[in-house]
Amino acid sequence: MYNGITLSRKEFTMDIRTKRLNEAFHASGLSQSELCEKANINKGALSSYLSGRYFPKQIALEKLSSALNVSISYLMGFDDSSQKKATSRPLPSNIILPSAHKLPIMGTICAGDGVVCEDDYQGTFIVDIDVKADYCLKVHGDSMIGANIYDGDIVFISKSYDFVQDQIYAIERLDYNEASLKRVTQDGDTLILNPCNPEYHAMVTDYEEVRIIGRCVGVLHKYV
Repeated sequence: MYNGITLSRKEFTMDIRTKRLNEAFHASGLSQSELCEKANINKGALSSYLSGRYFPKQIALEKLSSALNVSISYLMGFDDSSQKKATSRPLPSNIILPSAHKLPIMGTICAGDGVVCEDDYQGTFIVDIDVKADYCLKVHGDSMIGANIYDGDIVFISKSYDFVQDQIYAIERLDYNEASLKRVTQDGDTLILNPCNPEYHAMVTDYEEVRIIGRCVGVLHKYV
């Protein structure tokens, strides 16, 4: 849990999203062929989504939301109750539902010994409006598994924050040009960068040798 935002571990995330998609599909009264035609997606992809093998990515999610007349937030598992759209007319691509907003995916950050953070815009991701973040990063590595942050997950980063002891931050080590996620504590001018995996060791560094990129305010587990 980060700042009140909890997004479940793989199995639960997959189950609730697959369940929501199947509920919306059955409620629509459409056949798979009809839904494929209406949403302009192929039957193999739809079968994978309904079985829970994969979850639809951004474009497919928007198409299914429109075709099934449900909100993206509902399909994503953020809404506890089914919130139907007021109209079945597809929304323009530049219109975002009030319960959700888009965040840019800005690249990959290490959750290991530390590697250069890949600053590479990779599109946008729709999240609940309660996720107060500025952008997303994909996680690479296993040093934060004790905090339920796993390889392949997406973390939500807020650039605006008041430093709080023992919270998880995106850290750039200026001397090594490395960036990683760590649980951070401060002791005077010293920062202790703690992994959440006993296979890794904490790093002690001076405050001026690092830059805090932002605070982790949420995590979305991968669902493959």
